[in-house]
Amino acid sequence: MGRLAGAARALLGNRWGRAALALVAVVAVVVAVVVLRGGDSDEPVAGTTTTTTTDSTPTVPDPPSDLRFLPEDPDAPGSPAPLTGLPASDDALARPAIAAKVDNLDTASETARPQAGLAHADVVVEQLVEGGITRFVAVLHSTGVDDVGPIRSARTTDVDLVPMFGRALFAYSGGNGGVLAQVRGSGRFVDASGGEPVYHRVSDRRAPHNLFLRPAQQWARPGDATSPPALGPFSTAIADGDEVEGVTLSWSGAAAVGVSWSWEAGAARWVRYQNDSVHLTSEGYAIGPRNVVLMFVEYRPSVVDARSPEAVTVGSGDAWVLRDGRLIGARWERADAGSPLTLVDDEGAAVTLTPGRTWIELLAPGSVVVDG
Repeated sequence: MGRLAGAARALLGNRWGRAALALVAVVAVVVAVVVLRGGDSDEPVAGTTTTTTTDSTPTVPDPPSDLRFLPEDPDAPGSPAPLTGLPASDDALARPAIAAKVDNLDTASETARPQAGLAHADVVVEQLVEGGITRFVAVLHSTGVDDVGPIRSARTTDVDLVPMFGRALFAYSGGNGGVLAQVRGSGRFVDASGGEPVYHRVSDRRAPHNLFLRPAQQWARPGDATSPPALGPFSTAIADGDEVEGVTLSWSGAAAVGVSWSWEAGAARWVRYQNDSVHLTSEGYAIGPRNVVLMFVEYRPSVVDARSPEAVTVGSGDAWVLRDGRLIGARWERADAGSPLTLVDDEGAAVTLTPGRTWIELLAPGSVVVDG
């Protein structure tokens, strides 16, 4: 593992080199946003109305000791949730997962931050879209929240990705004709796009970053969706692996943002930083999962739009698991689009996760630098 971490530090060169590249990238942000507009064919959601909210952008806390995380109680009554290993109520365990596409455009001229509901998601998957911009699939199951969003459009990546969480409710805001044909023809999840009362638009954000989902209303309309398979196994035992301070991610594209994960030992969480600030939700929570899974995948042009990258999430590939302040080498496996995600070590044994929430990064090989 020492050689693995050492090689990772050299993948993108030093921080000054990355800073220079970032400066060049800023010059092309406007062009990239234009590209995004061209390839991001969000369709209006029928029947949505505009409502007023009082949310305001929280101030980034300083020092880190001021960070507020969504509470987790491993000793609460209930049975372990399949996606977190934490206790949950019987009602929560019986419902399906909602896999919601959440906006993450974050440039100097236009941003989707702060997003709502990300800290409440059991799992969040980050994927690359046009221009180096990323989007999240926020998977809600064991914990409810009033709003999730901003909700944005589907991509062909989602067709194979969403069934990782069983027959889920897939919440999104449209897409181009080719994407919609694939999504609606999948048969592996429930199409949960639609209008009021599940979706609503807010008046204090500019379109298209103003569409939000009410999970409780969506769970009241489950269709034939089913509860998700286990993401684990989960274990409280300290993991083997190299101790690391964090990792820095590189997304390819002119409008890509800087993303890093830093281990906060006092909170036993990985804290997400984006564009040099702690990533906060509109509820004021810092993004701080117990686990971060770096899945190295192939990105290929989408068959329905060559401008749109499509992540290959069926098959197998290298992975790094961050838990307990350590980096663990692993391999991800999925036999087909209907299979859950499996993480194994060199001997084929399952790699365990710490009970709690998990973020999954779908990354091209060679796009991570290990810090410390």
